[in-house]
Amino acid sequence: MIIIKPPLLVGREYFYFFLVVLLLFVFSLMVEFYHYTQLTQFDDTVIRVDVLKHYTKSRDGKKYGVLKLRTKDGVDFYITSEAPLKPLTGYEVTVWMKTKYIDFFEYIKGFVTKGAVVRVAREKSTTFQLGDSLNTLHKNQEVAQIYGALFFALPLSTSLQEKFSMLGVSHLLAISGFHLGVLSFLLFMVLKLPYVQLQRDYFPFRHGNRDLFIMVAFILGMYLLFLGDVASLLRAYSMLLVGYVLHDRGLKIVSLQTLVITVILLLALWPKLLFSLGFWLSVSGVYFIFLYFRYFEQLPQKVSFVAIAVWVYLLMTPISLVLFGNYSPYHLLSILWSLLFTLFYPSALLLHSIGLGDLFDGLLESGLAVDLKGEKILIDIRWLIPYLLVAIGAYWSRWSLGVLISVSLGITIATIYQVT
Repeated sequence: MIIIKPPLLVGREYFYFFLVVLLLFVFSLMVEFYHYTQLTQFDDTVIRVDVLKHYTKSRDGKKYGVLKLRTKDGVDFYITSEAPLKPLTGYEVTVWMKTKYIDFFEYIKGFVTKGAVVRVAREKSTTFQLGDSLNTLHKNQEVAQIYGALFFALPLSTSLQEKFSMLGVSHLLAISGFHLGVLSFLLFMVLKLPYVQLQRDYFPFRHGNRDLFIMVAFILGMYLLFLGDVASLLRAYSMLLVGYVLHDRGLKIVSLQTLVITVILLLALWPKLLFSLGFWLSVSGVYFIFLYFRYFEQLPQKVSFVAIAVWVYLLMTPISLVLFGNYSPYHLLSILWSLLFTLFYPSALLLHSIGLGDLFDGLLESGLAVDLKGEKILIDIRWLIPYLLVAIGAYWSRWSLGVLISVSLGITIATIYQVT
């Protein structure tokens, strides 16, 4: 018997939903505007911020430092420094900054301004201290950085970021849906045994799975708050909550409607996500997975396990090339790395929890030692909009689906030919 699950919203419910979303969006903008006026009430200000990244760039033969900073209100911005500074990534600093020419739009999307570091805290923030503690478990600093990104969403160095971009596996290091799914499963298994014992003795009338989900969601929510403003994780956590509510109510989960509703709610609550590249890449990946299940849901699970990895790689490649342009002969192997990562990530979590976190260090060091000679593939960003429109149309039209597959496959083959 085929069970048809109803969608989340029907008929007039759309009107009430968009009305609530509009009110939330207006309220969120008002809050952001208040923070903006507090920051820009004078021509310049002195403010305490966190240093997310600190790296060096060159221009006209001169080197200067670039600091990516985040305010306590979650606004990211950049300042440059001509004076040499010690590495400040992870520290809370007090900076003087020019605010006279910052408008509200720039404030929301992130801005660049003149500034200078006035004072530096004695110790790094807690997440960066935890990241540094990985250096005691791993002799190779780059390997420690990988685990810092996987466990605490810490930024990678520019050189390491470039390597993973060439390998096509940057998405594996950005904590998102897969990582949250693994954490959810592990927490569920850890909590299930003691909960079942307590339920049997004290509250047999309770809905066990629902209570376990609430506990898991609470722990993951604390993890999200601890890591801070991580767009891909915020999207994944919201999808997790929405997905469970739909499942608990017997409603359809894997649908375009579910994804759109979640994205609209997130944008209404956090308008800054509109300008977050990581957020939109995460949404795109989920959309392509939903698109796969729309047309190929009947395929066996073992086939889909491999097919989804190939499918997402193929459809995301044109987007990746337009935005980043990095490609090497090893890029195609990212499909294999994505499949192996489903085993690596939970294993790494368990090994670190029992003091054997360095078990994979040799393999990671060998991978990092590979000489990556890639190329910059230049694709005009104006091609991105037609591609995305075709991708959206593919949800309803098999003709658009055929065009989407043909274009993405053609671009991928042409790129492989160019770099080999």
